[in-house]
Amino acid sequence: MKIVSTSKGDFSFQSIDDVVKFVQAAVQEKGDLWVSGEDEYPCLAVCTNGQYAAVNFFQNDTGDMWLSYNDKNQNEVTFIADGAEWCPAADAVISLNDALLCIREFLSTYERPSCIQWQEL
Repeated sequence: MKIVSTSKGDFSFQSIDDVVKFVQAAVQEKGDLWVSGEDEYPCLAVCTNGQYAAVNFFQNDTGDMWLSYNDKNQNEVTFIADGAEWCPAADAVISLNDALLCIREFLSTYERPSCIQWQEL
């Protein structure tokens, strides 16, 4: 079971493709999405704004977490995270496509995705 949590509730899916389709539709609302399996951790928190995203990976509830890293990005992007504006450092911003790849890999392995670089927080 794959779970996506949004401000509108929790949604359950059987396939990774269904999750990706849901996320692609949901990103139009410029908010944050939480992606997990049946357990609360590990999980991904994905913030989106147009073609940009920032992704947090939470290994557990004791503080082991990482933020996406992209040293090629120079654009500052503002996201909505937990209902409030959040403007991470520009090097935390990745493309929406890369965020979708992260979701796919995460739901295949439930490990920190290796398709992007990360910075430990």
